[in-house]
Amino acid sequence: VGPEGAGKNMMLSKLFTSVRSTAVAVVHCSAQTLAAHVIHKLSQACAMSQTQSGRVFRPKDSARVVLYLKDINLPKPDKYETAELVAFLQQIVTYNGFYDKNLDFVKLQNIHLVASMNPSTTVGRYALSTRFTANVRINYLAYPDKEALYSIYTAMVQSVLGARCSDSASWSGLGPAQKLATCMVDVFETVRRKFSVDEQRHYLFTPRDLTQWTLGLLRYELSGAADGLLEMWANEGCRQFRDRFVSNRDCTRFDAILSGAVRS
Repeated sequence: VGPEGAGKNMMLSKLFTSVRSTAVAVVHCSAQTLAAHVIHKLSQACAMSQTQSGRVFRPKDSARVVLYLKDINLPKPDKYETAELVAFLQQIVTYNGFYDKNLDFVKLQNIHLVASMNPSTTVGRYALSTRFTANVRINYLAYPDKEALYSIYTAMVQSVLGARCSDSASWSGLGPAQKLATCMVDVFETVRRKFSVDEQRHYLFTPRDLTQWTLGLLRYELSGAADGLLEMWANEGCRQFRDRFVSNRDCTRFDAILSGAVRS
């Protein structure tokens, strides 16, 4: 569980790749996701076996399968406050299997469930059943603090500058990357503080915007024009933030933030 853009998917992807002989089956949930979609995904990643105790779903080409459900709290509950997807997952967690459309019980072997979600207070999200959450382990991932953002984006900016400005003495090394990353984080924090979803619903700024701002610099060929880096940097910042503002007043406020950060 964590706010949008906190890095849940990135962290889980890193963990998945570190586990050997594990296949990952991803289900991108929506408001219309049902149990049938999960069963279909399981049938793609697993093979059905007949045993003395009944039918069993086992991994096809690996030792284990991780069924990863993104945005698990998007499906809307019915009038009885029950979401079919969550009730189905509760059945899997409780009984290590499920009943198919013929009411035959299918066991799961070496299949693990992992899910991610934004808090239920987010627009379009719904609270999960306490019967389900009582049987699973829950971890909360918050946004990185300011110092952590400095470290993360200093490393990213240094990598980008090394790829695009390797022949420029003014932009090579840790110092310039640290200054540029600090400026980016300061702009981001100021924008988050001065613009909120209370003004406009889409005024939601997350560290994902910083990542896109940094990666956007890779679009430019800077090896022969390193002096124009700040102009291109400012242009990418405007594309990530300024283009989302709905009024000239908000755009002017952002221009002041960006220019102030560059001067500092």
